[in-house]
Amino acid sequence: HAEGRRLATIAEQTAARANAARAKGNTDSADKLSQKAVEQYREALSYSAEMPDAWNNMGVQLMEIGDYLAASEAFTVAMQQSPTDPRPCENLGIVYDRTGWPDEAIKYFDKALERSPNYLPALRGAIKCAHTQGEASEFRLGQVRRALMIETDPANREFFEREVLRISGRLD
Repeated sequence: HAEGRRLATIAEQTAARANAARAKGNTDSADKLSQKAVEQYREALSYSAEMPDAWNNMGVQLMEIGDYLAASEAFTVAMQQSPTDPRPCENLGIVYDRTGWPDEAIKYFDKALERSPNYLPALRGAIKCAHTQGEASEFRLGQVRRALMIETDPANREFFEREVLRISGRLD
């Protein structure tokens, strides 16, 4: 019986090592794919710089490999070239949020929402950053209520419902 437990422990340890190695492989693979994608977007843009989707998608890949400065530059170009697309604004908000600039992040999430008021990823980002900053205003309350009308994810809905209570309490 002790031999069976020892073998089971060894099997668990081996499985844990295999999972850790697989996770590292996935990370390495994703980084290589992202870098390759960035190279392909750069090549495409060398032929024609007027491709906002390529700029935006390249920015996403640059974010994935942690080159936030280059990503922000790519998103800025995409925003300029496609003045109605909320995605580059939202992505620039993500860059600022990830790099510790929530005030700037909120500005770009709000800019995305100016372009498309019901764009759920930007609503999520703006609400999250406003929560982090402790912001409570009628404007944010309206965003949260709008998000509740379209959000289907239970965890996000629960967070938004708590935000309604938090903001309403602060405004009273």
